[in-house]
Amino acid sequence: MSTKRAIYENYKKIFNQFQGPATVSTFQEKGTLTPKEFVEAGDALSQKIPVWQWCAGEGADYLPPDKKYLVLRGAMCFERAPAQDEKADETIDADGWVSTHIDYVPKSKAAAAPQKEINWEDDDEDEDDTAKEDGIQDRRCRLYDVFIVYDQYYQSPRVYLIGYHEDNHTQPLTKEEMMQDVYAANREKTVSVDPHPFLKAACISIHPCRHAETMKRTMDHLKERLEDSQEDLPEAERIHFVFPTYLALFVFLKFISSVVPTIEYDVGIDLDM
Repeated sequence: MSTKRAIYENYKKIFNQFQGPATVSTFQEKGTLTPKEFVEAGDALSQKIPVWQWCAGEGADYLPPDKKYLVLRGAMCFERAPAQDEKADETIDADGWVSTHIDYVPKSKAAAAPQKEINWEDDDEDEDDTAKEDGIQDRRCRLYDVFIVYDQYYQSPRVYLIGYHEDNHTQPLTKEEMMQDVYAANREKTVSVDPHPFLKAACISIHPCRHAETMKRTMDHLKERLEDSQEDLPEAERIHFVFPTYLALFVFLKFISSVVPTIEYDVGIDLDM
């Protein structure tokens, strides 16, 4: 960690100690979450998609003892993220946050093998060879543990990821290997290597400095679409836009997928943004 980065991290710790956790909601105005809203959103995510689970941990006393962070284990990753020159429709803001291919569609996986007719006269050796080939194909898939943690300083969720090798799903990937699964323009900018705040293991982390702003921008877009659809209605019949706070993590995971487009975690609901 650089000296500049170390000073910045220490500043955030001191600020958090003096400021304390947020207790007043500013989600509709700023896109930020209080710890209570983070827990409510995490409950909604884990209830809708049970593969996301709450975990206990030490620290962050403003969160319940058994709800310190969320984890999805074994998210599949069949291919490396696109290189920067493979995608033109991106925008890079002043702070380096790259908004890109939120609608990116991974290349088609290998088609499912056709149903095999059993021929009892086939040689067992042929079956063994086929099984070996299938096993090799299966191991081409990297796996990731995806963690969602509450960042007190930014009042926002933050994602940490630990990847495992395609040839051995118990062998962690190196920093350089995990960066291959990050969209090129984000590497070493909005994505860095940081210790997990509870597990203390080295992870790649997506920096949360623009998460709240991106959340607010998304809500503004949805509000504008609703208002446009009601232009012909009398004022008294129009619906006032309020985005449900408990859906915050669904939106959050949607735009995080633009940074790690080939890591397949389930958002679970269709969000047309």
